[in-house]
Amino acid sequence: MMNSPENNEDEEKLAECPASSEEAGRSSVCEGCPGQTLCRMQGGPDPDQEIIDVRMGAIKHKILILSGKGGVGKSTVAYLLSLALAKCQSSKVGVVDLDICGPSIPKLLGVENQPIIQTPYGWKPLVSPNGDIKVMSVASLLDSDKTSVIFRGPRKTGLIKRFLKDTFWGKLDFLICDTPPGTSDEHMSIVKLLKNAKPDGAVLVTTPQEVAMATMRKELSFCKKMGVTVLGLVENMSGLVCPCCKETTEIFPGSGVASLAESYGVPVLGSIPMDPMITECCESGRDPMENYPESPTVRSMMGISNHLISLINR
Repeated sequence: MMNSPENNEDEEKLAECPASSEEAGRSSVCEGCPGQTLCRMQGGPDPDQEIIDVRMGAIKHKILILSGKGGVGKSTVAYLLSLALAKCQSSKVGVVDLDICGPSIPKLLGVENQPIIQTPYGWKPLVSPNGDIKVMSVASLLDSDKTSVIFRGPRKTGLIKRFLKDTFWGKLDFLICDTPPGTSDEHMSIVKLLKNAKPDGAVLVTTPQEVAMATMRKELSFCKKMGVTVLGLVENMSGLVCPCCKETTEIFPGSGVASLAESYGVPVLGSIPMDPMITECCESGRDPMENYPESPTVRSMMGISNHLISLINR
């Protein structure tokens, strides 16, 4: 089926989208776009950018964790990756939870219900008992874990900026940025705010079935348009680990991530099977690296972290 002239015109405008430039919301191609007002508010010089650059300049590597859709275990991968990186070469790691409406990092890293302390140097991030990982999340700023966050785009952007500008991260080897699903306000904001700090790129998380592959293609397109380097793809839930015999059984048919990565020319960092023992650690905030080092999930995650380190250090 051929595209109509109207569809071709829309695709041409999308290809020329200036969202990451100072022309955001002001260019002629922005006319009629529902996000024009938000982009105009975010465009132009940011008076807070200098202090953000100073804060982020003390961090060697900044890595975005992205996914095309929800439910693929992106936050779990961010959690496991932070633990694996902290274990590799005794790296100093921080995790910033950019999922403003659905934060889960504090529970995963065992710091939920702990308040953020304001110091003369800025917000003091929480420290996970597992791996001494620094954590910042909107969940730690709420009165209750039942409180919903009902923010429009500009307020989300302002909070993300504060996570970078007002948090006393100190010197870190890695800052893992756990984003919500999709390609929306949070993603555009973090890419723009980290532009001068030169983030290493993004790790894209998906599951093997085609319904997830379809949205992953949109995420790859987003990275290309926004100038974000794709460090690699991670196939999560690639199989189920038997709690008795530890054999892994595939639960999704098809070639999965490998064919997608080949078509886009990006590497596959690894595949992560589901292990019920690791799931229990996620629910209780315990460190799976220490409790179940022989788990196929842990071994896969350590391999992914080593692969990632080799890519960003070459």
